[in-house]
Amino acid sequence: MVADEEGVVVVPRDRQEEVLDAARAKLAKEADESLDAWEEAHRTRIDAILRDGGFDG
Repeated sequence: MVADEEGVVVVPRDRQEEVLDAARAKLAKEADESLDAWEEAHRTRIDAILRDGGFDG
């Protein structure tokens, strides 16, 4: 189980290595990204989630 300001995730024990490998690969990819680029991508993703959920504001 992992939690941060964005949410909580629970991973079944039999998939823990698979999920950890994927998380490490994502972290390595993001390591080369500037903070500004990360923030822009993050904001775009959050805005899309809110829009898809019906939030209009």
